[in-house]
Amino acid sequence: MAEEEPEETTEDFGRTAYIDSARKLREAGPSIFISIGVAVLIWIIGKLIFIPISQGIEFFGYPVTQIVDFIILVALIFLVLRVFIDIRGLVEGAAGILAYEFGKARGEALTESFKNYKAFLNGILYVVVASAAYLIFADYLALLHPALAGIVLVVIVVWAVLALWRAGRAIAGEVKRSTDKWAKDLEKRVKES
Repeated sequence: MAEEEPEETTEDFGRTAYIDSARKLREAGPSIFISIGVAVLIWIIGKLIFIPISQGIEFFGYPVTQIVDFIILVALIFLVLRVFIDIRGLVEGAAGILAYEFGKARGEALTESFKNYKAFLNGILYVVVASAAYLIFADYLALLHPALAGIVLVVIVVWAVLALWRAGRAIAGEVKRSTDKWAKDLEKRVKES
């Protein structure tokens, strides 16, 4: 006969998720800050040094300013994509910690809460990062073609509205769960008195 393993309690599940979440925060946080720092340095050096130096120079009849602009734009895109990838780990870590802390306060640790917090944080952080990235890219996009910056802005605005709506819907589930529990506790107190 095989020995049965004891069932994992909600508290054990929450504790395991909390430890895993803290590890993800430690891994993703520094990588995000380094990528953002390098992107800002590339933007500043490109804007203040390389673009002004390259003005008026041509390479086989093609303006060097646009070549330099394109190189800087590709480097910035790579770094921003790296930040987006790392944000996934950061969000999972933060969502796990929120689900554990709020779940502990409510007396429950639910996978659904983790998913809701994750969707909420994803929506908020991705919109913030995309908006900041646009601020960095706008001048470089305009150097390639003036309409390019406008098109990208419209796409970002439409996407941001949808992402924030989804984030709001996700957190609404958690608010509803908390208010339902609070209302039941109030009902219970009234019936007991």
